[in-house]
Amino acid sequence: MDPSAPPPLVVTGGAGFLGRLLIGQALDRHPGRSVTSIDLVEHPVVDSIVADIAASPQVLAPVLADGPVTLVHLASVVSAGAETDWTEACRVNINGLINLVEQCRASGHRHTVVFTSSVAVFGGEFTASPTGDRTKQTPMSTYGMTKAVGELIIDDATRKGFIDGRTARLPTVIIRPGKPNLAASSFCSGLFREPLQGLECPLPVPSTTPLVVISPRTAVDGLLRLTELDGATLGPMRALALPGLAVTVDEMLDTLEAFGGAAARALVDERHDAGIAAIVTGWPGQWDDQRARALGLQADIDLGSIVRQFIDDHLAP
Repeated sequence: MDPSAPPPLVVTGGAGFLGRLLIGQALDRHPGRSVTSIDLVEHPVVDSIVADIAASPQVLAPVLADGPVTLVHLASVVSAGAETDWTEACRVNINGLINLVEQCRASGHRHTVVFTSSVAVFGGEFTASPTGDRTKQTPMSTYGMTKAVGELIIDDATRKGFIDGRTARLPTVIIRPGKPNLAASSFCSGLFREPLQGLECPLPVPSTTPLVVISPRTAVDGLLRLTELDGATLGPMRALALPGLAVTVDEMLDTLEAFGGAAARALVDERHDAGIAAIVTGWPGQWDDQRARALGLQADIDLGSIVRQFIDDHLAP
């Protein structure tokens, strides 16, 4: 085996949008790398294990048995879905992570584990000022609660030597292709995705709402950089706020109009949704990501660059 080759990569949620993008970028960087996807559906390119690790954690044992691997844990019940089904959110987001850590521990190897967390671990009065790695976790949603618990599990499992963990606190990822999902932030992608294709999009929150966003490419690049980082540089607090852009919904609408004209903007239909608004307006609007930037992680240039990326990747003929 080439000693300079990266360790095998295992991605839970590997068949999802970010999972497929992460696997693609990982293979672009290291062609021939051993990659395994674990998801409820099969990945079209790499080795796949079709399973729910919250229900069947033993499926992890074979991929962890032969030596240290890098494991990126993306699988999760997302925000609005978590809010409506507390039991399922806890089963998947908390029990699934505990199962993953226990399987790593039982393997006899110290695996690198990257856990994906969210801006949703913060909320309430603490989001009125810049929110960063040393801000108290104050989740105001079930999803945020499960991610906050996950961050603490990663820190403690690392402290005890079960894993070499690190957590990526992701801003809202835009622009996702495809159809809306159950994330409370789904409209953030929809504000661009639908109108740029001539379709209406509901806006469930006030246009003055502040958000912190990140493009899919930048999010995946940050996750891969975290897999390569010396965990000791993070110290005992393994959660890192990935660099994001602080914007308002009004600024997003202005950017939409710059690309699609007034006709595109007119396709955004303000339909207030109290449930979605209660979740989203509690998230940070100011993001202190200086620690990640000091470690070399990059941010998007501006909203326009994110929209151009979406057009090039998904709308260009």
